[in-house]
Amino acid sequence: MKKTLIFAAAAMLVLPASAQTEKLRDTVNINFGWLFGRDKGNISEAVDLPHDFQISQPWMPPSADEKADNNDPAANIRSRLSSRAFKEMGQGWYKYQLNAPQEWKGKRVLLDIQGLMYVGNVYLNGKEIGKTDYGYVGFDIDISKDLKWGQNNEIMVFADTREPQNSRWYTGAGLIRDVNVVVTNPNLYFARHPLYITTKDNKEVNIKAEIVYKGKAKGFDAEVRILDMQGKEVAKERTILKFHRLWRDREYQLNSINLGSPRLWSPEDPYLYTAEVTLYDEQGKAVDKISEQFGVRTLEFSPKFGMKLNGKKVLLKGFANHHTLGALGAAAYPRAIEKRLQMMKDFGYNHVRTSHNPYSEDFLKLCDKYGFLVVDELYDKWNDKKHWRTCGVVIALAERHPGVYHSRPQPPQRGALEPWQRAAAECRYVV
Repeated sequence: MKKTLIFAAAAMLVLPASAQTEKLRDTVNINFGWLFGRDKGNISEAVDLPHDFQISQPWMPPSADEKADNNDPAANIRSRLSSRAFKEMGQGWYKYQLNAPQEWKGKRVLLDIQGLMYVGNVYLNGKEIGKTDYGYVGFDIDISKDLKWGQNNEIMVFADTREPQNSRWYTGAGLIRDVNVVVTNPNLYFARHPLYITTKDNKEVNIKAEIVYKGKAKGFDAEVRILDMQGKEVAKERTILKFHRLWRDREYQLNSINLGSPRLWSPEDPYLYTAEVTLYDEQGKAVDKISEQFGVRTLEFSPKFGMKLNGKKVLLKGFANHHTLGALGAAAYPRAIEKRLQMMKDFGYNHVRTSHNPYSEDFLKLCDKYGFLVVDELYDKWNDKKHWRTCGVVIALAERHPGVYHSRPQPPQRGALEPWQRAAAECRYVV
């Protein structure tokens, strides 16, 4: 009997990969093992991400003709470099060797770059595959058709801080946030930042999910599990979703879920639940899964009482802060962000305004965790129409965070608004 049991245990260790649980969505962080150089022909400095190469640029004193300007409250020195902390502008190149295993073949493979400052281009095996003109907002690129399977693939990223006058503050430069490779099912999957989670009457959870389907079936299912902070399931609901062949990329309303008497989110008690959403194809097979934390809370606004959270008046004690981290520059280190928020919490603060651009996703998650209410600003540049299209991207990232209650562009400093600028000014919301 003993020999039989030992053999059975050994057999369990050598099960083929096909018999093991397959990952529905694989997110591979590739922050480590990059090379950097100021020149494309000399990319040899070993760096890890996040990385800000502008912070290591030499200090540049004002030239003789750049005088102090007491009439300009935005800068004590009218210099082309004053807005960028007297750091010279520059360009940089990054290189990374990505091994694409055979297991990824036939799947959807994305390169997800969460921040490339200030503008930049991305290349794979010598081919340009993507670019950005606004480094505060991340982006992803489908690289499924460009990978060489079973061997290394060379990723190169170019970053340019552009002209000094392109910003009124220090921006940093380079790959300042995380870079991941995301692997999903090729035909049925969640889009980037797919979940829009709201709560009603402090008990009802409503979820909209942006889903991409490239199949031909008439529908598929989505199942939601709500977990408490201990990982215990407190509710579950399955929704049958109808599909039309014209709906390749669509936001679907899932069935609402009643939590009964949940624990509420507030600055004093920032309790978070987790929504785990799984997609099932027409055969009932699970093909993609994503999880997001959220808080249950209700906000009210009125000239009579100001702002109420869960029926209680809230006095906002806040600070406005740029995305940089002092001597660390613009590299978004989660622990440094967390330490700053912990210090401000100890001082009695409960609110932060993100001046004047989208912060990292880690920042918003940490604000949820530590109980900070957030005004999430979109951008500051009102003289450039291209930033208007970033509005939806920023809202998609912010709208599931209980701390974010207001999103807006930085109001214009002076002058009349163009029609498109008036439209952009309305790109704000209260949740």
